[in-house]
Amino acid sequence: MFAKWLEPHEGGRLDLSTLVHQILSCLRETGGMPATPLFAVLATDGAFRQVTEPMFRRVLRSLGEKKLIEQMPTGELILAPAGERVTSERDFYAAFAAREEFVVRHDGREIGKLQSNLVPPVGENLILGGRRWRVDDIIAVAKSVHVSPAKGGKAPVFRGAAGEIHTRVVEEMAASLADTDEPPYLDGAAQTLLKAARQTAERAGVLSPGYIVRAESVQWFPWLGTRGLLTLELHARCDGIATECDTLSITYKKTDHARWRTHLESIVRGDRTALDLAQRMAVKTFDKFDDALAEELLDEANARDRLALPGAKLRAEQAIHALATTALP
Repeated sequence: MFAKWLEPHEGGRLDLSTLVHQILSCLRETGGMPATPLFAVLATDGAFRQVTEPMFRRVLRSLGEKKLIEQMPTGELILAPAGERVTSERDFYAAFAAREEFVVRHDGREIGKLQSNLVPPVGENLILGGRRWRVDDIIAVAKSVHVSPAKGGKAPVFRGAAGEIHTRVVEEMAASLADTDEPPYLDGAAQTLLKAARQTAERAGVLSPGYIVRAESVQWFPWLGTRGLLTLELHARCDGIATECDTLSITYKKTDHARWRTHLESIVRGDRTALDLAQRMAVKTFDKFDDALAEELLDEANARDRLALPGAKLRAEQAIHALATTALP
């Protein structure tokens, strides 16, 4: 508040789920439109100016393959029977829905549900229903995750629809831990907690050098927001490194500092594009109408809308510098 900072508007998003909603809305309202004027209304003169005409036509083909729209002999696009049903539903005009949930099953029995953004990739573990499970298979079409008992795991954090954390917010957290100032508006208990947090951060090294080396893992605090952490997690997945993430750190399992440095160097070199990373996402559908899109369209949308390569590269460069200047235990 004192800095008069607001989270910036997200420019450049594709937001294809909302585009699908608007296509179906236009066809319902007009009874049918050719593709060219529909593109003009929604993209050329509308809100979806990041969507090119070739991509728009790919979206239309995807809707046709999903039997939501069809083309008349005269060239007009109209709603197919499935599209009529979707647009007739009571909640259709609510373009944004709560985050999708996946049903978690063991031996055909439902043991719980996870938000789509909390589903771990195949081979990783989680805690649900008071037990530890290993993810054996993810069936995106059926919105289901099949698991088997495991020895280790992490409890999922249910955040509702609170949204993402911006990197600036996380950087302010780090700045508060590094500072020695005691704001006058804190009461006695809050001052005690702040001092304890700063002491713990200093002892653990979460600010400098910013990582903790253990016997078979490295825990890194890159001080990035939600998108930056996801970008780092996908880089690790591409390199075959199992990870565990929370809101502030990423832990690289069965990794020593030498392997971690090699991995960081590949991030800095830019060995992988955002699209390469998006293709490795365990779950690709997040918004209300993502199911209507072909997988390659989801990959392109997620690469642009949900990842942050520049921030990940910058933090990797800083971590390499820290490794070079810090004596390891």
